Amino acid sequence: MKRKLLTIAILLFILPGIGRGQGAQVKASLDTSMMLIGDHVEFALSANVPGDAKVTFPPLMDTLVDKIEIIRDLPFDTVLENGRKTISKPYIITSFDSGSYEIKPYRIAVSYNGQKTDTLRTNPVYLGVTTFNIDSTANAIADIKKPIATPLTFKEFLNEYAIYVGLIIFVLALVFTLWWYFKKQQKQKAEMPGPPKPKEPPHVIALRELDELQGKKLWQKDKIKLHYSILSDVVRKYLEYRFHVPAMENTTGYIEDYINQHKILDAENSKKVQDILEMADLAKFAKFTPLPDDNSRTMDYAYQLVISTKEQVVEPDHQKENEAQ
Repeated sequence: MKRKLLTIAILLFILPGIGRGQGAQVKASLDTSMMLIGDHVEFALSANVPGDAKVTFPPLMDTLVDKIEIIRDLPFDTVLENGRKTISKPYIITSFDSGSYEIKPYRIAVSYNGQKTDTLRTNPVYLGVTTFNIDSTANAIADIKKPIATPLTFKEFLNEYAIYVGLIIFVLALVFTLWWYFKKQQKQKAEMPGPPKPKEPPHVIALRELDELQGKKLWQKDKIKLHYSILSDVVRKYLEYRFHVPAMENTTGYIEDYINQHKILDAENSKKVQDILEMADLAKFAKFTPLPDDNSRTMDYAYQLVISTKEQVVEPDHQKENEAQ
């Protein structure tokens, strides 16, 4: 009897502790039983069950036991073979304290066709955590050596400072480009001739062109865009010849700001210029159709602008000259 008990004990010691149920086997395993402190080891719970059985593993949180931490939860792995399946749930564990640790059995539930459920226990597993073996006698404590001064190679210089050199070159190139651009603009402005001075007074030219435009009756013939294109040019040329406003090559907004900034016109005439040019922009570019009242008003504004701001020519007094003689 004692020999029989001894044989059973030896078999239990030699064989791994694997939980068995109705056609099911569960176990816990480590890919190694010894590890260095801080190293990573794979721990797995697995179940070999019939193909139609359902397995429920216990949820594992941050630690298996004290001082053994779970650092990664890996996905399930299922292997089918001969009508059975083996399901594994692996984890990556580590420990930062040396010693021997026992990972106690876990309970795994196995259901058969949703009718019967077995709760099986895995075998315990053991993990030894070792630290580095330092021989203090062979390695005497010595002073820390100073860094060895070596010359900086060109490759090391590029690896270390290439981004800063590139940034400096980019900034210098940008500064030079901006300086060259503004220098060129100033030179072009200096070389750009001003508007040629007409042989006739500006108001004479403007009034004649307004009379010609009014005589063509373009807006009455539904040629609104052409009417306002000519009207805008007449007003712009008058402003440029009369007041030296750079009106022909600039936008309406620029002209309005220029007039107000340099106080070239009074508020009433400035408002008339704004009304004429903005109405012309709407008709030319926005496909806007002004009303007949708008067309008449802008023409009247153009006449009033020219007449009220025309240059006064002082003619000599011939009678006084004759009396003086």
